[in-house]
Amino acid sequence: MSGTPTSPSHPIEQDWTVAFVMSRRIGDTLVSMVLVNNLMRHGIAVTVFSRHLDAMREWFPGVDIRPELGAAQARGELSRYDLVLHAYANDVVGDTRAWHPRAWVMDHWPTYRQVKPMVDIQLDVCRDCFGLADPTRDNGLVVPLGAAGVVIRNRVIIHPTASDLHKQWLPVRFLALARRLRKQGYEPWFVVAPCERADWHWIEAQGERLVAYASLADVAAWLATAGVFVGNDSGLAHLASNVGVPAVSLALRPRIALRWRPGWAPALAITAPPLMPGRWLREVSWKYLLPVSCVATAVERLRLRMAQTARAFGPEPAPVEAPLARTKPARTRPPMLSVPDTLADPRTRTH
Repeated sequence: MSGTPTSPSHPIEQDWTVAFVMSRRIGDTLVSMVLVNNLMRHGIAVTVFSRHLDAMREWFPGVDIRPELGAAQARGELSRYDLVLHAYANDVVGDTRAWHPRAWVMDHWPTYRQVKPMVDIQLDVCRDCFGLADPTRDNGLVVPLGAAGVVIRNRVIIHPTASDLHKQWLPVRFLALARRLRKQGYEPWFVVAPCERADWHWIEAQGERLVAYASLADVAAWLATAGVFVGNDSGLAHLASNVGVPAVSLALRPRIALRWRPGWAPALAITAPPLMPGRWLREVSWKYLLPVSCVATAVERLRLRMAQTARAFGPEPAPVEAPLARTKPARTRPPMLSVPDTLADPRTRTH
């Protein structure tokens, strides 16, 4: 089994070819693309294997993107590369580490395990592990011209699901949040995966709008029209942020909120008050302890933060009526009295 460096120090040679086998999770993939983009900016050839990015090729121009690898294909494909990178051990396809001399898992490195935002961790890996100068937070995503829609500033997209059930806030509270935001002048829309839609028909029965796009590229294009995104700690929160949408994400614990807050557009990651001791109790109880009012307040905080920027969102402000001008009344000469001639000349008065 090839050894992953505990903390590599400038290990990539300029003439190496790199294969990055991406996670099956959308958020992990988008974050990892920060590293890919910086490697490419320094002239290193990188090939990305990813199911998600294969559906978004137009959104990452200039990147060599291949479909997701199966275990049977791994050896034939990956043996051609000098280095095979993975973010996590679960991303390793087949037995790659048993035969490839450089199949590295970054999550084994102390740099990758820091308690700080994940995009910032990518920058540390670029600098400290790979020796890349002046890394950028940009992950290479560019919204295609044909996909760029008009931003509807009061549209709030709500994503009520997540890859893990314990990461999902209570569905009825998402409904209550939508109704509350609508009263404030927002236009709520719910978005779920096509395979989840049957479980969410009830939200339409409650009068809410629900969409489910089969293509991740279509989801990204639609997200880009939103004023703000609200959802669980999930891949779509990262995708919304990546296309420039301010986001509020709901997290189980403060550590998760810090590490997995969306890292591109301005964002807030909120957690329930720490009333329960122990990690397990907090993971079970957080969705009951996080009230609708707290999430609505976070949306308002983010709105105020963005109010004077090009990405301001929220209901259109009411037009301010110009104050009535206070004009000084014109001074007019009082009307002339019609005086009889006999009164006008005292000499004509009779006694």
